[in-house]
Amino acid sequence: MDFSYKKFLIGLLFSGFFFLSIYWISSDFSGILKVSKNANYFLVILGLVSYSFSLVLRSYRWNYLLRKNSSNVSTKKLTPIVIVGYMFNNLLPIRTGEIARCFYLEHKLGVKKIFALGTVAIERISDVISLSLILVLTLIMIYINSESSEFINYLPGNKYSFILFILLIFIASLFLILAPFLRLKIYKIFNYFSSNSNVFIKKFFKFVEQFFEGYFSINNSTKLFKLISISLLIWILEIIMYFFIAISVNLSLDSFFLLVLTILFFGTSANLAGIFPSTAGGWGSFDFFGILVLISFGVDDQLSLAYVIFVHFCLWAPVTLIGMMIFLKDWIPLKKNKMA
Repeated sequence: MDFSYKKFLIGLLFSGFFFLSIYWISSDFSGILKVSKNANYFLVILGLVSYSFSLVLRSYRWNYLLRKNSSNVSTKKLTPIVIVGYMFNNLLPIRTGEIARCFYLEHKLGVKKIFALGTVAIERISDVISLSLILVLTLIMIYINSESSEFINYLPGNKYSFILFILLIFIASLFLILAPFLRLKIYKIFNYFSSNSNVFIKKFFKFVEQFFEGYFSINNSTKLFKLISISLLIWILEIIMYFFIAISVNLSLDSFFLLVLTILFFGTSANLAGIFPSTAGGWGSFDFFGILVLISFGVDDQLSLAYVIFVHFCLWAPVTLIGMMIFLKDWIPLKKNKMA
């Protein structure tokens, strides 16, 4: 069985489980059409503008990691490549689009794809750390505000198990992102095994070495602080989009502060759910955990379902269409040149 086929089946299995769980929570999908029909699209557009800025900032972050290896990259050149990468992620299972993005980068700008893959890995780890930090900061806001002290009881499941789960993810990601600070010891071990290996193993270690070059782009505390700061701003901009859409569909709670905290928890939890395998575009895991959080915080189950699907569609459709247009614009001339 082909490896990509296996990944597709794994993603399909997880997404099927999540969608069955969603159906068990709410079997009435009529609210999705109603919400999308009655939404205030001016606010939706404002949300999409905020999301667009987050994509540009993602390009800036990738440029920050890549420029060590190539002087040919820039935020302007990388932005369409990042959008095409999102298009592939939305059409291919288990975030295979990240690999496709690196291949496309090599085709466009000549940056080695294995090096680029190492920078993508450090990007993803910084995303997990940033989302975890936003969750921790939200919890701190809850504890210091007496009016919302009961908000902690809305956490899905047992509140202590939820906090422990986030803490474990944060510690694991922190360990991985601090690995570049141990690069000399890692290279020492790497060189020992590489020098005592056969030709096949040496080729494999050559591959790993190129990956480490990208992964070790962040090699001091100043660069690490800047990377985490950029990642935090990226997710804040995306969560602002969720907030605009929440207002556009009249998602309301007892207070404005409670609504802010709910959207923060929704945004962070639904995106951290990306650690679970799923089909293309994260359909299933994002929606299941997003709906679970909203219902736990007192939002009606039909409105929760409609809002999450609407948000996911806004995340999925525009960037997929734009990415496809960018890719086809490059692909068609390339195909003509091969035929000539």
